[in-house]
Amino acid sequence: MREKISENDIKELGRKLDQVIALLKIVARREIESSKRSILSTQKKEQILELCDGSTEMGEIAKKTGVSGEYVRLTIKELEDVGFVVVKQSGTKRYPLKMI
Repeated sequence: MREKISENDIKELGRKLDQVIALLKIVARREIESSKRSILSTQKKEQILELCDGSTEMGEIAKKTGVSGEYVRLTIKELEDVGFVVVKQSGTKRYPLKMI
C-alpha cells in the first residue's frame, strides 16, 4: 500500500529544492556568469533568453525579437546545451523555459 503524500510534504520538498538550487548557484556562480557572457554575446540573444517562459513558442519568440526562426532555434539549442533552458514540445511547437 502506498503512502499518500500530503500538501505539506510537497511544500517542504519545494523548500528543500529551492535551498539546493541556491547552493548550486553559489558554487557555480563564476562558471554561470562566464557562460552567460560567452553565450549571450548579443542583445538579441539576451532578449531570446528572457522570452523563454515556457509558454511562448519559438516562432513567437522570433517575431517578438525580429530575428529569423533559425536564429532563435540555434540560440535556444546553444542555451539548452549548457542547461540555461529546457524545451518542451507540444505537437510541432517547441516551448523553451529559462532555468537560470
